[in-house]
Amino acid sequence: MNATAQLCRGFDRDEQAAGWSDLMASSVSREAVPSPMIGPARLIRAAFEGTDMGAWANDILSRAGDGDLEAGTALDLATILLLMHRSDTALQLQNEVLGHCRHFQLQSNTPEAATRVLVIVTAGDLMANTPVDFLLDDPGFRLEYLFVLPGDNVPDPLPAHDVCIIGVAYSTANEPVLEALASAASRWDRPVINHPRNVLKTSRHGIAEALDGAEGIVVPSVIRVPQAAIATATGVLPDGWSYPVLIRPIDTHAGNALRKIAGSDDLTAYLDRSDAETYYVTQFYDYSGSDGLFRKLRIVLVDGVPFLCHMAIRDHWMIHYLNAGMSEDSAKRNAEAEAMATFDDQFAPRHRTAFAAIHNRTGLDYLILDCAETRDGRLLVFEADTGMVIHDMDPVNLYPYKRPQMHRVFAAFQNAIRMRATHTA
Repeated sequence: MNATAQLCRGFDRDEQAAGWSDLMASSVSREAVPSPMIGPARLIRAAFEGTDMGAWANDILSRAGDGDLEAGTALDLATILLLMHRSDTALQLQNEVLGHCRHFQLQSNTPEAATRVLVIVTAGDLMANTPVDFLLDDPGFRLEYLFVLPGDNVPDPLPAHDVCIIGVAYSTANEPVLEALASAASRWDRPVINHPRNVLKTSRHGIAEALDGAEGIVVPSVIRVPQAAIATATGVLPDGWSYPVLIRPIDTHAGNALRKIAGSDDLTAYLDRSDAETYYVTQFYDYSGSDGLFRKLRIVLVDGVPFLCHMAIRDHWMIHYLNAGMSEDSAKRNAEAEAMATFDDQFAPRHRTAFAAIHNRTGLDYLILDCAETRDGRLLVFEADTGMVIHDMDPVNLYPYKRPQMHRVFAAFQNAIRMRATHTA
């Protein structure tokens, strides 16, 4: 059964219409803050493992007999709906919840947790925020979430904490929140992971600007262009550019609406089929290896130290882990296992200068890269942000090498949090 079928199994659209409208008409219970919730990581894990999310959602509704839900439970329900691809209803419900409560805590928190972590997040889909609860799923941490929405005044003071993590990932919609947080951060007296002014650098064009000219790094040229400007340019590229180029609507990911454009006729045809207002246009870079295969790596930097999280291999330039056929090809998995086993001794030293430049130029404590290695030995950076999911959910029978590697990433991040909390205790 594929992932989409697993997420939607057991849920009926008629049940949705009957249940969600009643809930949206009701009031979310005004519980004392912070309101307990399961949290996105455990819900994502349940969906990935094949849990009947529709039955779970209906069970939550059936327990809200008087029309009220605790705020944290209602927020969990919104996350379940997102996992079931009911985005409009999910975001409506999320908006309703956040109109009553902005402060939440994980149900899995333990009273004896030594380190209090405040994660500042915002409204949106599953890519709007860093999935911190995957990284800090450990009884030594107490996680609380504070939502800040566009137009909000940032609370002053913040809820009590030892370390604050800016979980708001970059997007055009999140820019106002990040700018407000950047202004407020000067008043904070506790350590901050991923200062908001640095998260603002992680747009596609911002990363290209930040890393421009860095030794050992290739970042394809990228421009952000309104559709009207493209249409009136009749396919003329900026000086120094050449076809093919890549085009995609701004704020899209995972190859959605991404196309390689061979010439002005292709560009016109693409725009005729698209109604986005603004696009990224990127110079295409052929990163195929000598064997004709493309290899894209996801690498996490924790305080500048790189960790390989996965390597996808495909015979096509548009590659991400889910379309690379890794589960069906043992040779690809063997190559990924070898890349992980040798990463610290081979890949990381080859690109030590590049990783140092990325860390220094972005200023981010935690950053995820989607990248490749060029034939001339440089690091080719496609994307860098703070919101990608880093997890240990892949089946152990197929990927026995991945869970130990991911736990190294989690441990490094947890140590970074503990170190900051200890130094300011």
